[in-house]
Amino acid sequence: MKPIKKYAPRRGAVEKAKPTADPISKIDRVLQALHEPDGLNRFEAERLGDHTLNSTIADLRNRGVRILSCWEIVPTKFNQRGVRVMRYWAAA
Repeated sequence: MKPIKKYAPRRGAVEKAKPTADPISKIDRVLQALHEPDGLNRFEAERLGDHTLNSTIADLRNRGVRILSCWEIVPTKFNQRGVRVMRYWAAA
């Protein structure tokens, strides 16, 4: 049986800092954006770390949050005519 090698930390290795406060969750970031006057669509939600906005919206609605929505056309990098996406807002 081979002996197990114990490695010392690499020279100059940086230890990761442990966060002191809980980071804001994805659902909280989305909910905060939904209260903004412009609301949120799926492309804008990507910047918040939400890759499936429709599922997050369904989850919020199941929790009792009233959310308004309407279709809009957004130009993309590959389709200048645009694609249809849903824009969402939290109801006041």
